[in-house]
Amino acid sequence: MNEQLEQFVLQAQQAPPNSQDRSDAIDRLAQQILKGRQVARPFQNQLTGIYQEIVEQAQIQLQQQLAQRIDGYHSHRIPIRQWVEHLRNEVFQAVLNRSRLQQLALEAQKHELKTAIHQYAIRELLQAIRLSGKLARSQLAPEVYQDAVNQTLLWVCQNLQAYDPNRGEFMSWVNFRLDRIGRSTEQAQQDSYTQATQGKIIRTKYQLSRLMQQLKSTNLLDLLKLYVKRLIPDLSFPIIVALVTLLSLAVIIQQSSRQGDLLYEVAQELVDLPPRLIQSEDLNAVEIAQEEKPSLVDLLKQYVEDDPDKLLQKSIKGYPQLTLQVVILARLEGTSWTSLSQQYGVKIPTLSNFFQRSLISLAPKIRAAIQQ
Repeated sequence: MNEQLEQFVLQAQQAPPNSQDRSDAIDRLAQQILKGRQVARPFQNQLTGIYQEIVEQAQIQLQQQLAQRIDGYHSHRIPIRQWVEHLRNEVFQAVLNRSRLQQLALEAQKHELKTAIHQYAIRELLQAIRLSGKLARSQLAPEVYQDAVNQTLLWVCQNLQAYDPNRGEFMSWVNFRLDRIGRSTEQAQQDSYTQATQGKIIRTKYQLSRLMQQLKSTNLLDLLKLYVKRLIPDLSFPIIVALVTLLSLAVIIQQSSRQGDLLYEVAQELVDLPPRLIQSEDLNAVEIAQEEKPSLVDLLKQYVEDDPDKLLQKSIKGYPQLTLQVVILARLEGTSWTSLSQQYGVKIPTLSNFFQRSLISLAPKIRAAIQQ
């Protein structure tokens, strides 16, 4: 088939522009391309009604596209089959507008369920929806979106008889269902840990946004003093360290058009911080202005590196190299859960659950050791 397509292309290119020979060659090429179509195929060797209309319109548009592009095609740049498929898909996306998709839906509704003609009409409708490009896009992950599309098309197949054209356009009906299925699919694919973390990130972003509004009139040193005096509750020392960086970048963030995205990213990192190994009352003994004293974070990092009590050598089952010591040091150095997951091939919930469970029992011992 490729050789035949290339022969038709060559004949069209060699024929004089605007000549009958070129027109005939383009017509033959368009017919050959349409033989490989995936929609509006004959039923029992016959093509009638909306299906015939679709093919006729595709033929007209394909001839127009070929007339404009035939001289620009070079086989050494792009394989003939790839070029043909791109043209064919482009044409059908134009021909399969929302009105014709609705006609295909109404045509399928006419036929008695489970008959051969009904099954044919349903297949043609679902294939037309896929090829049309009229399914609503979304911010879902590609695999989640594709799963939602498949579920939506199955739903259309099962519920087509319930569609009422008097209540709205067909593709609006389909896309409304796609949106609902997409949301439920995304939620179903998120485990409880992911959902809880997402909620924490959103809440933290909101808190940061409120904080950003006060930055111009707030002095960092005053903020830290307020925290030490218990006037700012529920902030761990690592979060204070993170806020130092956040506040130093305040002007840049305020001037950025991506402020919302940046705050979300910062919130993500704050939520990913380890559980508190240092309680707020420990800050009574911290002299913020005395640089010669190592910070509690430095003490913690030194303890984890040395592991003098050999408390941190427990590893995730099946991953002996991924010890609690490795995970804590990575987190203290700012490595995200995503990076750790990709580096070691361990799922984020597995990493985090191992981390949380281990530290619940070990945090008091570690805290006591670094406070000595």
